[in-house]
Amino acid sequence: MTELEIAKISDHLTEVVLATGGLGVAAYGIVDGLKLIPWIDLAGFERLFDHRTIKGGRPWPTQQRAGLNPLLSSLRAAYGIEVLELLKAQYRSGRSKGDLPRTLRQGVRIGFGIQSKEDISLIAQDLGIDKKTSDQAATALLITRAQRPPAAEEVSTEKHSPVNSEERSALARLETAIDARLDAALVLAEVQYVTQTKVTAMLIALTIALLIGHLIDANILLSLMIGLAAVPIAPVAKDIATALQEAVRALKKQ
Repeated sequence: MTELEIAKISDHLTEVVLATGGLGVAAYGIVDGLKLIPWIDLAGFERLFDHRTIKGGRPWPTQQRAGLNPLLSSLRAAYGIEVLELLKAQYRSGRSKGDLPRTLRQGVRIGFGIQSKEDISLIAQDLGIDKKTSDQAATALLITRAQRPPAAEEVSTEKHSPVNSEERSALARLETAIDARLDAALVLAEVQYVTQTKVTAMLIALTIALLIGHLIDANILLSLMIGLAAVPIAPVAKDIATALQEAVRALKKQ
């Protein structure tokens, strides 16, 4: 193979890679512009709260158990009945990297400070904790709440027994379960958001590639390959093109 042939192949490959990457970037830009559509903007939110269990949750065609459904009563006690709108707004703005994790954790703590022992125990059981441990954790929370210093204008003569070791251990288990459930749900939501965004971008890239290919009478198989490769190649298109150019220079030197 002559140097001229190698150079022609390199030029075409570089152009194809850059064009494919550019198509992928354009597809991502279109997806970003389509975030006015809730189905795209709230992708993954159904892993937090789903509409099959909770009114106002994120609709999704397949059955997926949302991880934070049991905690909604606490969040509503803390933030009011419009809490899902607040959480959706924070999910849109930053998802697991924004204020959402802090808002969720803080809301559960505030809610537990308001709710009854029975409500807290039921939430703990929904999280997978056995009834005995759930009751002990709820008791510990109520004792801790009652032992808080009263306000300056209040005078309290009621005495409460201290939290014993079993109740303290049960409360620690409940807190660990809540943190684990929050972390898992946020990770799953982030993964689903990224996956749905990539799939949507790929469909857009594929549509554009087939349409442009039809207009310029290009090979349909080539258009299909470019459309499918556009999204995966987009983040590294420049690096691949540079690597191809370096490889050609190395071949010329031989």
